[in-house]
Amino acid sequence: MSFPQMICSALAGVIMTALSLAWAGPVDAPATQTVSDTPLDAPASNKAQSPVAPEAVITASSETQTESLSQGMSIVSEASKYMGIPYRWGGTSPLTGFDCSGFVQFIFRHTLNIKLPRMPVDMSRLGSRVSREELAPGDLVFFNTRGGKFTHVGIYVNDAQFIHAPMPGTRVTMSRMDSTYYRHRFTYAVRIPFE
Repeated sequence: MSFPQMICSALAGVIMTALSLAWAGPVDAPATQTVSDTPLDAPASNKAQSPVAPEAVITASSETQTESLSQGMSIVSEASKYMGIPYRWGGTSPLTGFDCSGFVQFIFRHTLNIKLPRMPVDMSRLGSRVSREELAPGDLVFFNTRGGKFTHVGIYVNDAQFIHAPMPGTRVTMSRMDSTYYRHRFTYAVRIPFE
């Protein structure tokens, strides 16, 4: 079991506790940042750089993985506050209801100030693709529910569960990716950079 998976398993109880909390209501978010506007790394300097000790690389990698997992858990925790909000086609607010992509867009904006595109197909083009086995809290999971590859999106929680706004007549809820309905409709997942 990898380090992030161990932390993820240890924090599963925290997620379930968060999911049992009552809806706390929306919060105002500061100015947002569009994922595509993230600045590129500065050009490399001509100065010679000293070699980095291997243990420093391992520590930096572990810290980055831990921070990424922590931010993913923040996404899941925030998403859980809105369970029970009614589905509304085109909805982007807890006051009026959410559709699937409006829910995901709202959660990322209010949790990490990341502005995602409105449509699932556009969201699927961001970040890096991850397999089912590599899924971590906060990853976006995409499904073919209406004849298109990216017609539904949700936020991965843990243990094959995801939070989403399913369809008209339902509410924001948690479902299982391995359920009879979603198992064969999963297309793929992406990990959005949190920086």
